[in-house]
Order: sequence, then C-alpha cells, then structure tokens
Amino acid sequence: MNHYFSIEENLTKEYSILKTKKGKISNFRLFSFVITVLLFSYYVLTSNEITLYTSIITFIVFIGLVVKASKLSSDLNYIEQALEIIKEIKADTTTDLYTDDNSKYNNVYNKDLDILEGNSLFDRINKTQTRIGNSQLKTFLSHLLLNKNEIIERQNSFSEIGKKHEWIVKFLTFTKRLNMNQANLFVFENRVFHNQSIKYIPIIISTINILVFIGLACLGFPKELVFYWIIGAIIIGFIIGQIFGKQLAKVSAYTNLKADELSNLHEVFNHIENEKFETTNNLKIQQTFTSPHIASKLIKTISASKETLDASTYPIIGFILNTFFLWRLYYSIQFENEVQKTVHLIQPWLKELATMEAYVSFAIFNDKNEHFTFPEINNNPYHLAIINGFHPLLDEKIAVKNSFENNRPNNIAIITGANMAGKSTFLRTVGCNLVLAMNGAKVSVEKMSFYPMDLFTSIRTVDNLSSGDSYFKNEINKLKILIDRLEDNKPQYIILDEILKGTNSEDKLIGSQKFLEKLIKNPTKLIGFIATHDLELTKMEEEFPENIINYSFELKNKDNNYYSDYKLRKGTTKMMNAIFLMKQFRIID
Repeated sequence: MNHYFSIEENLTKEYSILKTKKGKISNFRLFSFVITVLLFSYYVLTSNEITLYTSIITFIVFIGLVVKASKLSSDLNYIEQALEIIKEIKADTTTDLYTDDNSKYNNVYNKDLDILEGNSLFDRINKTQTRIGNSQLKTFLSHLLLNKNEIIERQNSFSEIGKKHEWIVKFLTFTKRLNMNQANLFVFENRVFHNQSIKYIPIIISTINILVFIGLACLGFPKELVFYWIIGAIIIGFIIGQIFGKQLAKVSAYTNLKADELSNLHEVFNHIENEKFETTNNLKIQQTFTSPHIASKLIKTISASKETLDASTYPIIGFILNTFFLWRLYYSIQFENEVQKTVHLIQPWLKELATMEAYVSFAIFNDKNEHFTFPEINNNPYHLAIINGFHPLLDEKIAVKNSFENNRPNNIAIITGANMAGKSTFLRTVGCNLVLAMNGAKVSVEKMSFYPMDLFTSIRTVDNLSSGDSYFKNEINKLKILIDRLEDNKPQYIILDEILKGTNSEDKLIGSQKFLEKLIKNPTKLIGFIATHDLELTKMEEEFPENIINYSFELKNKDNNYYSDYKLRKGTTKMMNAIFLMKQFRIID
C-alpha cells in the first residue's frame, strides 16, 4: 500500500501547485478583462485606432487565460477525484450503492457466508465505480471457477494488475467520472431516420440563408427585407421542426450519457488499450477494445458528434443555428449515423470494462492483504488443507487461526462445541476462503491446498411467511438441492450448521444419522463440515472411521467462568455452556 501513499503525496503537491497557478491566472484574467473594457471604452470616446487594436490584443489574451483556467479547473477536478479514489482504496470497506440488485445473485451460499450483504466479503473487496462493474464483481463471487487453469489465469491477472498502482488509480478515476449507472450506452438500437436524403434539407436551407445574407449585405441590410427574411426563416424552421419533431426527440434520447461523459468513456477505453499486459485474461480484455475496431476512436467520434448536436440546445446560439441552418436536424442524422456504426459493438466493450473493474477490485484486495497467500490447486478431489486459516474479514492481529486437513474419500468433519465457542466462525472461514480461492484471489491462510468443487452451505434457514413454508420445510427444500447436485454427479464442498433444527430431538438425531450415511455412501466426490450440539451424532465416527472425524471447540473453566480459546481440536467436546450463559444473563436462576 506504500505505493498509493506515494501517489497520494505527489497528487496533493501537484494539486497545491495547480491551485496556486489557477489563482494567479484568474487574477490576470480579471485584469485583462478590465483593461479590455477600459481600452475599448476609450476607443469609443476618442476613435483612437491604436487603442482599438490594443483592446483586441488584450481581449485575445483574456480568451487565452479563460481557456487556460478552464484546463486547470479540469486538472484540479481530476486530482480531487483521484484523491477520493485513493481514499477508497485505503479504506477497509466500501458501501454498496446497488443493494437492490442483490436478489439477482441468490445462490446456496451467499447469505450463509455474508458474501454480498451485511458485513460482507463483497464490501471488503469492492472498489468498482460503475453499476456494471459492481454487478460483475457480484457475479464472480456468486459463480465459482471449477477449472484449475481458469483459476490460475485469474491469479496471474490479479497479480499483474496489482503491480500497476498508478494505472489503477487512473483507471478507477476515469470510471468514477463516467457516472454510468446503466448497463448500456444506448436506450434503443434501431434507426430513427431511415431516409438519408432528409439530410439534404438542412443543406439546402443553410445554402439559401447564406445566399440571402450575402445579398442583404450587398444591399446594406435594408431593415424591411431583413425583417421578412428572419420571420420567414423562423416559420420554415418551425414547420420543419414540427414535421420531424418525433424523430428529433427520439434521437435526443438515444443515449443516457452526455457528450462529456462519452468523452470520459473514450478516456477509459484508451487507458485500457494503451497499457502493456502480458497475462492471458488481461490480453483478452484488451483485445476486445482493439480488434476488429479501436473502441476509443469510435466512442470519441460519437462524443464529438454528440457535442456538436448539443450546440443546438444552447440559448440564443441554438436558436440561430436551428433557425437558419436546421442544425439539430442535420446533426441528429449525423449523430445517429455514428451511433449505428458502434451500437452493435458496445456490449462486448462494456462487459470487458465491467470485468476489468472486478479484476482491479480483486487486485487491490490481494495487494492490501499482503500476508494472504494464493492457494495451491491439488488434483486429488478429496484433498483440502488449510494451515493457520482465519476469517478474511477479521483482523489478522487478533484472529485465532486454525488448521484442517483431509485426504480421505467422502470425509465429513463433525464439529461440536459450546455456544459461541467458534463453530460457526470456523465454518464461514472455510466457506469464505473457498469462495476467494475459486475466484482466483488470495486467501486468509498461511498455506492452503484444495481441489475445485462446487460449494453448498446451509447455515441460515428461516421461515418463509410469504409462501407459508415452515422452518423445517425450507431446510428440507435446501437439503434436497444438495441431494440433486450429488445425484447429478457434481462434486461438492458441504458446510452445514445444525441440520434438521426444525424437528424434535429424536427425529433430528435419526434423520441426521441417515442423512450422513447417504452422503458417505454417495459415489459423488464430497468433503463435508457439519457443526452440531448433538453429541450422539459424534458416535458415528466409531461406525464409519474412514469417513467421519470428530472435531471440537472446547471450553475452559477459570474461576467458574467459561471461555473459549477458539482453537479447533480433534475429538468431541466435553463441556456445554447454555445453562451457564442463561444464568450469567439472569434468564434463569
């Protein structure tokens, strides 16, 4: 992260220099304007030609200073936004602005593992600046990579991007300036002006008006003729505007982006196109913007065309342009023609832009968590090893680290322990690190080795009041998803917390035993973690020693106060604390 502190320091210094320079230029600009007014006023009173020429020179200087001040304002605005980006990069979490979209990413593990909501993994990773980038990152986290080569390629992509600190700051600043909250640039794709010969109407009208103007100039601009000419031009312009009103309105609504926002999009695309990448995924993204067309050039043309069209909306100037040159009609056709060259190419560009935003988020996450490691991918489908792992959202300095290793077919770890002893945190530690690992990201472990398999969790189950389904019915429905997956021969990591909670103790024990037997005997590859308070369930280790191993989080008693050290151990817990806790909080006597 030191690189970002250095960039921030340099930008802050540059900002101070530019602000001072802008202040001086503003003073000179005011001075030149005042001098221009005074000199021109003196010329009006005295007809001194030298004074006139001098006032023209000072006015030109004034215009130059206006342009220079505008450029400095733009540079200062960029630096302000870049400093905001660095602040976001340094922050541990960001606020998700598009939580309403989360319903589109429902799967079997997101809510259980807090992937997208609450104190979420998404908020810890997310540095995206557009809605499409936000959506792509959620898509990645909700759909795991199960191919070894794809995971490795992602790892390489994140590592390469993570080293490009200045490039990242510029990329995120450009995407922030886009202010793009929609998934497309264009509201619709079909043509409005099918008859291209319409463009000759503005050309003819413009030519007539120019010739009339020249003729009137030769006649000394007689007031009566000038009046009739202006009225006639207004009437003709109004009639033509009415005839093509619907088409003109539709072209105005062609895109949600303004000309300057389209210009920002050109900057983003150009920034991607001109960077030197070497890894496979990053080169694929870049190639989308450069072949068969250079994306930034096409967008720049559209931006320039939109800017020219927007001149028709300027007060006074727009009225003159539309009246005498039918400006809006002519450049609406031009703008549409430029859009039609690009409209069918834009979706791949936006998709890859969103992918790059997600990649940058992962790259920053990896860079910030320098003590996290890339997991190794094992070819053994029953292999999972986690050495000194902890939950990625916890502070490593205070987190208790645990290890787990499995190399046996269809192994299930039954985890017992008292309330608040660490069972659920461990389950989420395993689950979240698997999500990170199968996204190509670093994991919060000293060392991890795994085989890519799909992930199934059942940790949080609730009543569904809208459908009338009970807690138990919803739990059964979710476990049915697991069985269907296994019957479809889809290898699984299975993480369950207290299964069959919605039924009585006897049914729960028998049902849990039968369910575990079904998992063990299933031919589909799986590795399971099941947390339970039911100590009777742990006796299955004796019956199935090759498939079931008992683990526990044990309580310690100090001066009749029970506490957990949150360390995972082999064996079954010997101590529960529900009664003690209820007494401690004076719920019972």
